[in-house]
Amino acid sequence: MTLRHRLIAAAVIAIVCSPLALFIFGGAPQEATGQEAAAAGSPQEAPARIDPIKEYTATGQTADEAIAAHENATEGPEQPIPFNHRFHTQELQMQCEYCHGSSEQTAIAVMPSVDLCMGCHRIVGANLEPIQRLRGYYDSGEPVPWERVYKVPEFVQFPHRAHIRSQVECEECHGKVEEMDRIYQYSSLKMGWCLDCHWDVGEDTDVATDRLLIEQYPPIETPDERQPIGLYPRRLDQQYGANRGPIDCFACHY
Repeated sequence: MTLRHRLIAAAVIAIVCSPLALFIFGGAPQEATGQEAAAAGSPQEAPARIDPIKEYTATGQTADEAIAAHENATEGPEQPIPFNHRFHTQELQMQCEYCHGSSEQTAIAVMPSVDLCMGCHRIVGANLEPIQRLRGYYDSGEPVPWERVYKVPEFVQFPHRAHIRSQVECEECHGKVEEMDRIYQYSSLKMGWCLDCHWDVGEDTDVATDRLLIEQYPPIETPDERQPIGLYPRRLDQQYGANRGPIDCFACHY
């Protein structure tokens, strides 16, 4: 057989055997889709960046979800000893200042001491189970480990003393506590919520001349000539007007 005949025979065998091979081995490979081809020819895309506004909290919620949970809350955390504010304020006519009066003289809100509670409950309700638990803390000399309800964001300060002296009512931030069986977070504590009030604190406040506020926040720069109208609490009336609270970053952030 000549070389020509051999080449023709090989070509015929290849043509005949190709359909048989496709039948046996499952047919021709399918063409890659556009997405597969793109993936094969290009590096894998990086995952989408997490939006910082939607950053997850320690509880698995996003920041927005956590804020919404506070805004929609109707019941706060369970406390080690149930204290019904509704009963104490409505039935017993107790004022906020009776338990939290020291907030007028301090920068932070102060929880009442066990001694103050026992001033009434040595006799009143002494046989009740919650009062017996209270007595246990009193006898051991330990404070009641209350669950915190309000917490300002990191690096933010909220001086209760300055706000109370400026005649800000408790319920403006804490809501109608006298109608709550269990305390929950009434205010969002977001920056916009604070500024809404600071822009117009009213005509009857003394935020511009509050001596305690002046003592707590001394001038950032001295002498006065270097910054005649600057971050000086004693000159808030010049810097913002008599009816405005401070809006500088350093007034609230540290």
